[in-house]
Amino acid sequence: MSQLVIFRVIELEGQQGGRLCDESRAVMRASDAGRGRAKLAFTLLVLGAIGYAAVQIVPVYVDNYELEDFIQQQTPFWLVQQIPVEVVRDKILAKAKDLGLPVTPQQVKIEANASKYTVNIDYTVPIDLKVYSLPLHFSPASENRVP
Repeated sequence: MSQLVIFRVIELEGQQGGRLCDESRAVMRASDAGRGRAKLAFTLLVLGAIGYAAVQIVPVYVDNYELEDFIQQQTPFWLVQQIPVEVVRDKILAKAKDLGLPVTPQQVKIEANASKYTVNIDYTVPIDLKVYSLPLHFSPASENRVP
C-alpha cells in the first residue's frame, strides 16, 4: 500500500509540473508570437520582391533567346540566297520590334560576302525594378560560311 501512495504522489506532482510547464510555454509563445509574425512578414516581402523581379526580368531573356534563335536559323538562308544587308537588317529590326526589344539600326552589324555572313547585335534593355534600374546587356550573334 505504501508503494501505491508514493506512486500516486509522484503522479500528482507530474501532473502539476506538467501544467506549470505548459503555462510557462504559453507565456513564452505569446512573447515570441510578435517575432514570428515579423519573420513571416519579412520572408513574404523578400519572396514578393524576388517574384516581382523575376516577372520583370525573365520575359526579356526569353525575347532575347527568340531573337538569337531567329538570327541563327535565318543566317544560312541569307548566305545562300545572297540577301542584301539592308533587307536582312530590316528583317532583324522587325523581329526585334515584334518582340518589344529596343534594337536600333546602328546596333545591328552585318558583314556579308560571297562565302561568309556574320550578324552581330549589341543592345541593352533597361529594367525598372521600382527601387533600382537594372540594365540587361545582350549580344546575340551568328556566323555562317559556305562549305
